[in-house]
Amino acid sequence: MPQEPPEPDRRSEEAGGKPGRRPAAAGFTFAAAAGLGAWLGGRPGAALAHTSENAIVLTLPSDLYIAGGSLVVGLSFLLVALVGTARFARLEAAVRPLGRLPVRGAAPLSLISFLVMLALIGAGVLGTPDPLANPLPLTIWTLWWVGLTLLHLVFGNLWAALNPWRGLYALLGRLPGPARWVAKPPCRYPAWLGTWPAVLQFLGFAWFELVYTAPQDPEILARAVGLYFLANLAAMLVFGGPAWLRRGEAFSVYFRIVSWMSPLNGRPGNEGPGNEGPGNEGPEPAAESAEAGRLHLTPPGLGLLRVAPLSLSGVAFVILMLSTVSFDGLSLTFRWLGAIGINPLEFPGRSVVLLPNTLGLLATFAALLACYLAVVWLGHRLAGRPTSLAAAFGGYALSVVPIAFGYHFAHYLTIFMVDLQYAAIAFNDPFGRGWNLLGLEGARVTASFLMDYYSVRLIWQSQIAIIVIAHVVAVALAHAIALRQSATLGGAVVSQIPMTALMICYTLFGLWLLSAPVAG
Repeated sequence: MPQEPPEPDRRSEEAGGKPGRRPAAAGFTFAAAAGLGAWLGGRPGAALAHTSENAIVLTLPSDLYIAGGSLVVGLSFLLVALVGTARFARLEAAVRPLGRLPVRGAAPLSLISFLVMLALIGAGVLGTPDPLANPLPLTIWTLWWVGLTLLHLVFGNLWAALNPWRGLYALLGRLPGPARWVAKPPCRYPAWLGTWPAVLQFLGFAWFELVYTAPQDPEILARAVGLYFLANLAAMLVFGGPAWLRRGEAFSVYFRIVSWMSPLNGRPGNEGPGNEGPGNEGPEPAAESAEAGRLHLTPPGLGLLRVAPLSLSGVAFVILMLSTVSFDGLSLTFRWLGAIGINPLEFPGRSVVLLPNTLGLLATFAALLACYLAVVWLGHRLAGRPTSLAAAFGGYALSVVPIAFGYHFAHYLTIFMVDLQYAAIAFNDPFGRGWNLLGLEGARVTASFLMDYYSVRLIWQSQIAIIVIAHVVAVALAHAIALRQSATLGGAVVSQIPMTALMICYTLFGLWLLSAPVAG
């Protein structure tokens, strides 16, 4: 049965809205989200107080779905194993240049993003404390964390131009005092530091989202966003903007990794977030390189094959991407709550499970990282050590990226479909002053598709398909990487066996998370 892990602190009352007809000037975003929900559900209805509350219980053969999905992943390994090096080489050569994009507009876009961020922080402090009516939580957790991630899969690294630091950093370079720091940062970013600052920041973000008691509180979130912005701006002044955004700021690393799967890949050369070792610094970011603005059309996911093997910190970041969304799905299952001594039918709130969930998040990350390193080491040994172990660790990590994105999108799918509507209504009156900026006064959020058997079954099947397809793509990428690192086809296939076994087990785990009962 389709389940999304609920966030008890997020919804406090049933969504409603003022009665009346929705005006003809209703915004496109609201209409699109509500229309999708109406198409799935077949009829309008009042919104659920929580997007993961379950109005029906499906009686689908979950075990058969889980077994079938895992079998597909296993069979894909057998089929891909028959593909030789020459065919993969032809696939990698399938790159069509589309021209050059202007890069001078990146700084103005960044400044606009900075001003929008300030306005959202203002709304978080001065606007309504209701997280379903305040645009800050809906922007951060819905439009940015879910929606922008999806856009990066399609359009490439948008965050490189949209991040709020780049334009302000350029402006500071024109002021008498900060200009000296911008022109010549006081400290050189140490190569040994790798992307560990980004790992720590992303772990902190995950803890705030998944474990902290009130991540949806607008005022608390406004402070967190402001502190995060200032801390990274200070680091840019110390280590230099390009170096810090490339390796130190968590979401510049995160969105760049997601963008490697995009068919619109602006960087044909090798790069990686963790390639910081001596002699392997890699090219500078796109805006500072000779390839700045060049756009190429490639098969989706192919960009991952043009990325150099990641360092250990880059590997840790990729595994952290997967482990955080996995723990999000696990943390409110009956199985997890029972293990930590909580009655799932009487969930006491996040404050009670703060410590066990903190330990659980760290343990999930450590366990997945240990499993990954173990299977790569075993495959490396079985294949006769065809390359360095560091290259094997860093190379196979790229095949985990589609799995991490697949879980991210499948996990947040239903929340995104409902909260997108809340976001449109919140922007209609961002400060709770009775404004009607988008003509949405009287609009109501619909979540009827979460109360209809057939639409819920369709959503769950879509989530299964996303996860299985992500694993199949990962198997194909792992085979292509193995062909590079092994002298023979047989060696490549043997080296993949432990990794494929781990992927099958993780497919079982991920599909179980979708069907496991959760506390609501």
